[in-house]
Amino acid sequence: MIAARFKRVFEPTSIGQMQLKNRIVMPPTGTNYAEEGGAISQRTLDYYEARARGGAGLIIVEGSAPNPQRTVYYQASLGYDKLIPRWQKVTDAAHKYNARIAIQIMHSTMENWDGKVVQVSPSPVIVPARVMGISGEPPHALTEEEIAERIGWFASAARRAREAGFDGVEVHGAHQYLVAAFLSSATNQRKDKYGGSVENKARFLVEIIQAIREEAGQDFPVWVRINAREWGVEDGITIEETKQVVPLVVEAGAQAIHVSGYGVGSYITTAPIADTPGFLVPLAEQVKKLTNVPVIAVGRLDLELGEKILGEGKADLIAIGRRLIADPDLPNKTAEGRLGEITPCIGCMECIERLAFDVHGEGVSCVVNPTLGRESEYQIKPVSKAKNVVVVGGGPAGMQAAILAAQRGHKVTLFEKDAKLGGQLNIAALPPFKGDIFPWIDYLVGQVEKAGVAVKLNTDATAGTVIEGNPDAVVIATGGTPLMPEIPGTDKSNVVTAQDVLSGKAKAGQNVVIIGGGMVGCETGHYLVEQGKTVTIIEILKRMASDMLFMTRRRLMDGLRRKKVTLLTSATCEEIREGVVQVNTAEGKQETIPADTVIIAVGYKANDRLYKALEGKVSEIYCIGNSSEPRRILEATSEGYRTGLAL
Repeated sequence: MIAARFKRVFEPTSIGQMQLKNRIVMPPTGTNYAEEGGAISQRTLDYYEARARGGAGLIIVEGSAPNPQRTVYYQASLGYDKLIPRWQKVTDAAHKYNARIAIQIMHSTMENWDGKVVQVSPSPVIVPARVMGISGEPPHALTEEEIAERIGWFASAARRAREAGFDGVEVHGAHQYLVAAFLSSATNQRKDKYGGSVENKARFLVEIIQAIREEAGQDFPVWVRINAREWGVEDGITIEETKQVVPLVVEAGAQAIHVSGYGVGSYITTAPIADTPGFLVPLAEQVKKLTNVPVIAVGRLDLELGEKILGEGKADLIAIGRRLIADPDLPNKTAEGRLGEITPCIGCMECIERLAFDVHGEGVSCVVNPTLGRESEYQIKPVSKAKNVVVVGGGPAGMQAAILAAQRGHKVTLFEKDAKLGGQLNIAALPPFKGDIFPWIDYLVGQVEKAGVAVKLNTDATAGTVIEGNPDAVVIATGGTPLMPEIPGTDKSNVVTAQDVLSGKAKAGQNVVIIGGGMVGCETGHYLVEQGKTVTIIEILKRMASDMLFMTRRRLMDGLRRKKVTLLTSATCEEIREGVVQVNTAEGKQETIPADTVIIAVGYKANDRLYKALEGKVSEIYCIGNSSEPRRILEATSEGYRTGLAL
């Protein structure tokens, strides 16, 4: 039944002379796991070997610099021959599992010139927000001699890739990087042979492909990733221009087209939580009508949607990025009919956004997959002696600790005070665009059951309850409790917490004032304005939702503004009175705002009472997640996993 359901996905196919066992592609996703100088690390090797072992037909390794001087923090490099042996370890690992492995060659538009990072571009023009982290100075416009030098870099990088055992290379001609900058009129205003007409703007890419085939071999597969369209960019790439570019690159020797898109300062490139799965597929479909070479579709796909896309002839291969970050075994689990065991991606963008601002080489991380980049370090090994383990708290930290401990052979009992597991995840999943958290809750609950954890719901465990079980080890994961600010009037009956509103314990009136404009306050505001409420959010800082990551924050703030939510920054609530709140605005003015309901969302404090009550009374005790210190879900799941391994 599974075989028929995913018949096209698991069909063999090819790109040029490269034979693939199935049509599942892992697209190039940055990791920042590289060492100084661009050499791959053990984390890099673990990461790609896990995905090859998991069953993907083609793995495209992250965008790697072709130039001798890397220009992106902790970017992998193909700029030196001395790096070839390290890369050989990656290709050998992939080939062990009959996976094909290629590498993307990416020039980022930034170069290291004598220790100074300089932006380079076809033309000295600034496109607002096109590249994060640029000073605002006009970029250096490459001369024809410099263009020729960079074409040589790409060719030599491809030759190194072949010598390292890669089965092909992808030229990154998409998103906001150098090749895409040549293809876009927004950044290419040249008057020479590399600018003006579509053919001239595509010349840089065409000559790169030709040079690669010349240096790496005519039989070495090479293809391109392109923006089929740019959104939010004046004079950006259009689908009509792309229809002219595709025949040019195919004629030059590109043996596949990987169809992406880009939106300046927005969410188009990486499809965050609100975007419709497959939103780029119509562009891939249009490209496929133009050419006989394979077309790779991308854009928040899963295998079910991929099967439909392939069956309808809209693409030849499907690229699945973040779902393979979340669970590298997704292809094998699907083929074996173990769909309920697949760790779901929740589309939170943690992985992508961490990279955008990672200047310390911490590397990509994943909320739902704590083993990411530490696959060999975080192996689940059976214990030599089973312990009686008690876990208190059934949120993400507690469930993760319980699952790991039970999988390793411990006898685990999990106490949860509510009627169901999930903890704060049950609330976090309620605001708009966050419903994908619910499948993750179901997955975790399923893993708890499968691991054989004894679950005690509706049980508010006390120190006595825990000690009665005679545990060898105790894990406290009781979460946090909402903070209550010292504002006159917080004791009134119309004052509630965001947690109470989202959980349904409290109803909000028509006029709502939210005190606290962090992520929780803003998401609660979005949740209520969708119900037709009139919402005002008061934040003491200069910036709303300052605790959120860039891309998801922008999506949320755009939604609040569209819905006409009143946002007061650098403001304080002075008093809550009957039906109104008194506010001191950024201008120092006193304002009275109607408030049928006042919602408090100023953060959490650690709920460590049980931990303190048990200290010294049990031989082994851990306090994890928000019960130790209020943090994000990422830290909770990671800490839970590590605790499960430590027991």
